[in-house]
Amino acid sequence: MTSVGWVVMRGWLAGLAGWIAVAGAAPAAAAWQEASSPHFLVYSDDDPAEVTAFATTLERFDKAMRVMRGLPDTPVSAAQRVTVYVLKDVRAVQRLLGSSGVAGVYLPRVSGAIAFVPRETHDRGKLALSAQAVLLHEYAHHFMFATWGERPFPAWFVEGFAEFNATAIVQPDRILFGAPPLYRAVGMIDTDQVPARDLLLRSPSERKMTPEQRQTFYGRAWLLTHYLTLGRGERETMRGYFDTLDHKTAAEAAATLGDPRQLDKALNAYARSKRLPMFGIKLADLPIGAVTVRALGAAEAAIMPVRQRSQRGVDSRSARGVVEEARLVAARFPSDPAVQVALAEAEYDAGDYAAADAAAARALAASPKLGRAMMYRGMAQEALAAADKSTDAARWKTVRGWFRDANRLDPEDPWPLAAFYQAYARSGEPMSANAEKGLAYAYQLAPFDRGLAISVAMMHIKHQRRDEAAAALRRVAYDPHGGQTAEWAMTLLTALQSNDPAAIAAMAEAAGAPPAPPPEER
Repeated sequence: MTSVGWVVMRGWLAGLAGWIAVAGAAPAAAAWQEASSPHFLVYSDDDPAEVTAFATTLERFDKAMRVMRGLPDTPVSAAQRVTVYVLKDVRAVQRLLGSSGVAGVYLPRVSGAIAFVPRETHDRGKLALSAQAVLLHEYAHHFMFATWGERPFPAWFVEGFAEFNATAIVQPDRILFGAPPLYRAVGMIDTDQVPARDLLLRSPSERKMTPEQRQTFYGRAWLLTHYLTLGRGERETMRGYFDTLDHKTAAEAAATLGDPRQLDKALNAYARSKRLPMFGIKLADLPIGAVTVRALGAAEAAIMPVRQRSQRGVDSRSARGVVEEARLVAARFPSDPAVQVALAEAEYDAGDYAAADAAAARALAASPKLGRAMMYRGMAQEALAAADKSTDAARWKTVRGWFRDANRLDPEDPWPLAAFYQAYARSGEPMSANAEKGLAYAYQLAPFDRGLAISVAMMHIKHQRRDEAAAALRRVAYDPHGGQTAEWAMTLLTALQSNDPAAIAAMAEAAGAPPAPPPEER
């Protein structure tokens, strides 16, 4: 039987710094390593032993979150693992992201969830943000959306859940949950900046929020999550809140927590208490699968900067720079499959679809069972067929054949299923029932992808399946990182809930394609 236990933090508000270790100096750069484990694929230019320890900690963290919540550790396919790129420090992450205001990023994509995190934050002192906290925050987002993909979670819980798990303390013999986030201490008991009535109904992504309010929002979100998760007798309150949110509005759910002014008082009293509970699990009770590490070859290491920039995401301008760099590396390694797949992705992003198809073909010539190469052959040929406005059924069948082949390699990979459906839609042919089933299954596998959720919702609207459409839209509408996409989804969800078929059809027609969602950043 798994052993779990409760621990108490004493006088925590006066001595926050004792609970989270600050990252040490960054080690000297080493060769790029790939750590492969049941839930993660980690890339880091570090010592193999350090990379092994890093991936092992991630696996134990994942296992502990499942044990804490009574969730099964269901095996996932290789394609469903989270790819984690560990960069040198926060500055390296910020250069890659083109933003000075973030420390890491989680990208929830049907083609594979990705996180970019720093090895070192260069943050010191009592309020230090550790590199581990950045990583665990980002993975907690993935865990939430992958596990409870269709449940509507408000902004305070999305961020509170991530912060609650980000401060996990890995000790030699156990993992502890519930430590306070040092880096959110400023403003944690400030009810003026973000009173409970705002915490429950607003989002830190709102443009009107000041930096001080955002900082306070995260701290108060952690506090409310801790209070409802570990506070004495509060779990039923939390259950009632989310049961209401499943079927009613955020305001109606907030009402189940009572007078917001009294909630603020209760939270402040809880924060000032001398004893605050923590939840501990022994490492011996967290068995994990094998972690294997290999050093990347010269070709894979050379193309790594291209892979990172491509998978971060590019626009029309930056895509040109990435593809130029990819071509230089590919000229040195013309037959390496990893390099050619990266080149195919870069060429595709730059809009040179014939070159993308050729690069993917070279990758398959070197490694015939390379799923990503099949995907880029299909996507490139699909783009070329669409540009030609082709109505040739045989040509479109060939396009879909690449996605079918990729699906056969890994039936649990959602990307080929979603691409197969899209190719049918773009061909102008009558939609296949099998393609629709595939899209629905892809969403089961990757409920964290907003674009996929919207595609599924529109498919259900087409067939007048309102409940199913509402469930998929709700996931996007309540996403605190959704930006304009979330607003679009909320508008369509409101029309859907009106039960007016004409309003639904008009709204879907008028809205068209939703705005592109921003990456989830922190």
